[in-house]
Amino acid sequence: MKSMTGYGSATGRIKKGRLFCEIKTINHRYCEISLRIPNRMSALESKIRDHLKGRVERGKIDIFMKELDPVWGGTTLMADVPLARQYQRVLGVLQKSLHLNTSANLLELIGAGTFIHSQEVEGNYEKIWSDVRRLFDQALKQVETMRRREGAHLLADQKMRVKLLKKILAEVEKLSKNNWTRKQQNFTATSEAPLLENKSDITEELTRLVSHLQQYDGLLKTPEAIGRKLDFFIQEMHREINTIGAKACDAVISGHIVSCKAELEKLREQVQNVE
Repeated sequence: MKSMTGYGSATGRIKKGRLFCEIKTINHRYCEISLRIPNRMSALESKIRDHLKGRVERGKIDIFMKELDPVWGGTTLMADVPLARQYQRVLGVLQKSLHLNTSANLLELIGAGTFIHSQEVEGNYEKIWSDVRRLFDQALKQVETMRRREGAHLLADQKMRVKLLKKILAEVEKLSKNNWTRKQQNFTATSEAPLLENKSDITEELTRLVSHLQQYDGLLKTPEAIGRKLDFFIQEMHREINTIGAKACDAVISGHIVSCKAELEKLREQVQNVE
């Protein structure tokens, strides 16, 4: 059993820079992946999604990547020489036309920022996918470890509550049989006995409830993602336990039903975070 809650991060050198990767997962009904990566790394988005398939089957997954240092190296300065020459020519025309007698370089009035630009070195990120994937897997391994660790705690608690539910239901079944035998003795063989049986016999509901609980217990032993299946059985058990509570005309049984509902609710809350 695995929880849907996990966190992992990793930082590593790739090419000329350093890349930071962070992965967070929380509970969600389906598998939803949210990516926040630099636009220049967008070519890796589909690769990341494909890489996650089969490794995380359920949960909301937030992935964040950032270049702490540019992977392809720092920025370079580029001079737009043709543009500077055009400015110089036009400024020369103005100088002559306005009879400006100055030895100053008129280009300084324009500012160097007009002709000099910084440009970031670009590269093909698909070619370094194997390096990015190794870093990504380091973070994902931490996520998996956390999900399994929390899942082990959930599993232990689920088994304990299932065991308690089985014990309570066995007591309910015993009380139900004793009550029915006693009620039959209090009625003569008239139409009242079949009518009473239809209204208060909970054997069928108990049988289905015990069956659901056994299947639920069996799922806890499987290594696959079982969260949705567990949630289904909890809904079915709630339905049967409500019917039993409505039909059972016994204060002691009603008390046991309340206890069953409380345990089922605790199971349901936990299952919301099971993959």
